Amino acid sequence: MPRLRSPIVTEPAAPAPAALRDAARVPGGHERRSEPQRTDIQALRAFAVLAVVLYHLWPNRLTGGYIGVDVFFVISGYLIGAHLLRELTSRGSIALGTFWARRAKRLLPASLLVLALSAVAVVVLVPRSLWSQFLSEVGASALYVENWLLAHDAVDYLASSNSASPVRHYWTLSVEEQFYVGLPLLLLASAWLAHRHRARLVQRVRVTLGAAVLASFVYSVVLMASTPSVAYFSTLTRAWEFGAGALLATYPLRRRLPWRPIVPWIGVALLVATCLAFDAETPFPGATALLPVAGAVVAIASGDGTSLARLGAWRPVALIGETSYGAYLWHWPLIVLLPFVTGHRLGTLDKLTLLLATFLLAALSTYLVENPVRFRLLGSACPRVVGLWTLAGMAFVLVLVVVPLRWNDAQMARDAAAIAAASDPSNPCFGAGALLNETCADAPSPAVLAPDPTALDGDDSNRAECFTSRGDATFRVCPLGPATYSRHILAVGDSHNNTLIAAYERIAEERGWRIDVAGRGGCYWTAAEQVVDNPSTSDACRSWRTSAAEHIAAATDLDAIIVTNSRMGPPVEDVPGKSLEQATADGMVAAWDARPDPVATPVIAIGDNPGVTSTTIPCVEKYGLAAATRCVIPLDAATRDADAQELAATSGKNAHFVDTTRLYCTPDGCPAVVGGVIVYRDVTSHLTATYARTVADYLGNQIEAVLTAG
Repeated sequence: MPRLRSPIVTEPAAPAPAALRDAARVPGGHERRSEPQRTDIQALRAFAVLAVVLYHLWPNRLTGGYIGVDVFFVISGYLIGAHLLRELTSRGSIALGTFWARRAKRLLPASLLVLALSAVAVVVLVPRSLWSQFLSEVGASALYVENWLLAHDAVDYLASSNSASPVRHYWTLSVEEQFYVGLPLLLLASAWLAHRHRARLVQRVRVTLGAAVLASFVYSVVLMASTPSVAYFSTLTRAWEFGAGALLATYPLRRRLPWRPIVPWIGVALLVATCLAFDAETPFPGATALLPVAGAVVAIASGDGTSLARLGAWRPVALIGETSYGAYLWHWPLIVLLPFVTGHRLGTLDKLTLLLATFLLAALSTYLVENPVRFRLLGSACPRVVGLWTLAGMAFVLVLVVVPLRWNDAQMARDAAAIAAASDPSNPCFGAGALLNETCADAPSPAVLAPDPTALDGDDSNRAECFTSRGDATFRVCPLGPATYSRHILAVGDSHNNTLIAAYERIAEERGWRIDVAGRGGCYWTAAEQVVDNPSTSDACRSWRTSAAEHIAAATDLDAIIVTNSRMGPPVEDVPGKSLEQATADGMVAAWDARPDPVATPVIAIGDNPGVTSTTIPCVEKYGLAAATRCVIPLDAATRDADAQELAATSGKNAHFVDTTRLYCTPDGCPAVVGGVIVYRDVTSHLTATYARTVADYLGNQIEAVLTAG
């Protein structure tokens, strides 16, 4: 890594603010252990990491503990901003190579160690069906772009239901590393402007940082209103939190202010309040992030030399603060991976054990890996040498990612060929036929499992032109079937409607019908208001429902309207005096009966498929064909949420209900494998395309019976 310098020469350096002297390290090639630390900041670090870890272990207890991440962002902005501004004011330049090398020595040893061990653990412990997602995230984390991968996946239908990987928490480190690239460049630009306009450097830096903070904050608020899932992970929406800390570093600490001893505790109280008051439903970041950011700023600005600093000097708190980075790195892989070892969800004893293991591993990695590499192995290394070691470490992690993925791809290709050769869709006992045909009880056992359990995510017949993701209001509809058709049908609903596209397509082609399909994530045709995660998603859903109603009103040649939606989707708003099931059914009926000619055009409600448990998919991969008997979802768990469509069909005008229970369940439960076919492809109970094709004959017959009777 070359030693880069700014050529800017500013006015004679003024004495740095006290905050800069307290927080900064001496520029140069050597790390120093003996520099005084802000023990109040150590206390805040301890608070932040405990908030995050406890939130991840007990999210229903410390509902807003995720704000610990924002505290870390402010602390990083303050300390790094102070260091860079001190160097800029004292030397007229920033040695970019040296700065980035110091950050690499500080952050990468423990980070790459955890990533490498996580990659190995994924291969050893995790089902192959999750390798692609988990290992891809390990690779993105090694390159420090995990936040952008998660932002992309959050709005991608095929990835929106991804499981949490062992390295998902690395999104914060990715944002932080990107901040370390951007902040020194921004300060150099400020110095250049100050020199050109003969302005005072610190004043120019304050103006530039202030403008950047304001722009990032406004963008965060705007993006939260339109795409909250992206706003959560975006560097641009989080930059203002770092910037607030950096801006604070440009002002001197005022040690003689009245009431100063209690001021930092006001900031801590604000942090505690947000931990307790915020929850998963709180729109975040956006404007609500002002509260934890303000709390951190107040605590940092006035905490030095106060009782907060004395608390941070207390050895137990100091130890947690010193190892907070390691604790953050280790806790999440342990939380995600342990259930793959035990085969059950984390219990209280598991969580307490994880809490102890987290801080033990944090101490070991801090004192046996991070500090030795930082202070001894690379302590006096030049930036170029540090850069080479950094690239070597990242390359090692990427090898641990690429090799298993390549092997897995090759194995999946071989498995797919075997499945294609052994599977016979015309077999009356293949898939749902095994439950529908009594003669299948004596049929030979299937020779192979379809689809490949490691490729379930890809066994999806949904199409972008037929589907609208959450947050989008566009009504998309696509036709299935021949150009010349005898019947015209519209199938409308949420993602559980579109999971049946493979069945709709087979019905349309075999019967000469045209079936138009329109689906939207978490939203369906109803007059009731659905309770969703934020106002923008609610507005988009409402707009989509309006477009659906207008499309139906304009379609004068429809022979029927098929509706279906997940029984586990977003609930409707409470209606006084009514049960949730009744309120849901009434909303459906109100929408259905508003169609132009409800008597002439039937509504056919297809009962939703059963729900799965969190262990269903791993169970299938573990037992293969034996999953037909080993992985059976109890009826009470599979149908724990009532399907309000059945109730709605009893009162809607010309409305009919198709009971699909026999497609998925027996009196003893609902198997995850039926007739050699895996029924579900994910934890949100979406059907595999392979299984959906096998229900086509039954659904087609039920639909035709309604049309013929009418």
